[in-house]
This record gives sequence, structure tokens and C-alpha cells, in this order.
Amino acid sequence: MTWIELKIDGRKLRIDSVNWNLIQMWREEKTNGPLDWHECKMCQSSNGSYIVVEKRRKFMEKVVYKAHNPKWSDHYSRHNILIFINGETDDYSIENLMIKPTKR
Repeated sequence: MTWIELKIDGRKLRIDSVNWNLIQMWREEKTNGPLDWHECKMCQSSNGSYIVVEKRRKFMEKVVYKAHNPKWSDHYSRHNILIFINGETDDYSIENLMIKPTKR
């Protein structure tokens, strides 16, 4: 298993390079327990699947795209909208994600 590490909102995450739905978050326990990676729980909404990072929803397509494109900024603009290439909105593989082309 190969991991891709990234930071979102100051929190370290890692995503499996093959299995996009396996995402872990680095947690420092408040007790004397060990520092360790913990699996992120995926949640569903009418807008798609997401994980919670620092009390904010992070949609799966943005997490996967950011992991594979670390310099990408997830700010919202009409020139920065992610789309699903094959139309399957539950397929978050990097091969299915791209920035929507816009006319200038």
C-alpha cells in the first residue's frame, strides 16, 4: 500500500494511492496514548460524500484531487470547478476528476 500525504486546514491526511476511499488523519491523542493514524469516516449529503477536517466538510473529489495535485488551491471560482469525466458522481478516482474547461 502506497500513501499520498497532504495537509488540509493544517491537519495531516494520507490517502491510499490505489483505493481512494481509504483516508486517514494524523491524530495526537489528548491522553498519554500513542500518536497514530486514524481512519476518516466518510459521510453522505445530497451534494456527495465528504470527510470532516477541523470541523469543516471536505468533499471527497476535492480531497482526492488535492492529494494528487498538491499545488492546486480549492478556492471557488468558475475556472476552478471539478467535474467527473465519466459522469459517475460516486467514482472519486483521480482518473475520473478534472478541472472543468472554461471559455475565456
